[in-house]
Amino acid sequence: MARVNKKDLERQYRHLKKQAKREVQAAMDRVARKAGFQVLRGAQDRAPVRDGVLRQSLTIGNRDNIFDLVLRGTKAEITVGTALEYARYVEEGFTQRKGQFVPGYWDDEKFVYVPGHPAGMVLKGRRIPGVHYLARSEAEVESIMDELVKEELDELARRLFPDGR
Repeated sequence: MARVNKKDLERQYRHLKKQAKREVQAAMDRVARKAGFQVLRGAQDRAPVRDGVLRQSLTIGNRDNIFDLVLRGTKAEITVGTALEYARYVEEGFTQRKGQFVPGYWDDEKFVYVPGHPAGMVLKGRRIPGVHYLARSEAEVESIMDELVKEELDELARRLFPDGR
C-alpha cells in the first residue's frame, strides 16, 4: 500500500496555489500590454497627420506623458499617451477665442503658424471638434477585451495543465 505524507501534499498544494497566482498576475499583465498596444496602434492610425509629430509622439507607459489614457484591470494598468501639450485639444476639441490674432500665412489651403510673423488671421470663435483618436481606439479594444482575456486564459490553462486535465 502506498503511503501519502499529508504535510508534503499540503506543501505542494501551497506551492501550486502560489504558482497559479503568479501565473494569473502575469496573464493579466500580458492582457493589459496587448490591449495597450492595440489602443496605441488604433490611436496612431486615427491621429490626424499634418507633419506626423502627434502620431510619432504616442507611446505606452511613458512617465513624461502629460496627456494619458489609462487602461485598468483589477491590478494591471497601462497608459497610452503623449508628452505634447496640444494633444488634449486634438482629442477633445476646443473653442477658439473670438478676435484672437494668430501669426502666420496660408500655404494653399493650410495655415502655417509662425510666431512673430507680421501677417496672420483673426479667429472667429467657433468650436473645433475633437478627433477622439484615443477614446475611439479604447472603445474598439474594449469591444474585443473578452476575446483577449479568453485567449490568455486558454493559454494559461495549457501552461498550468499541460496534460489537458
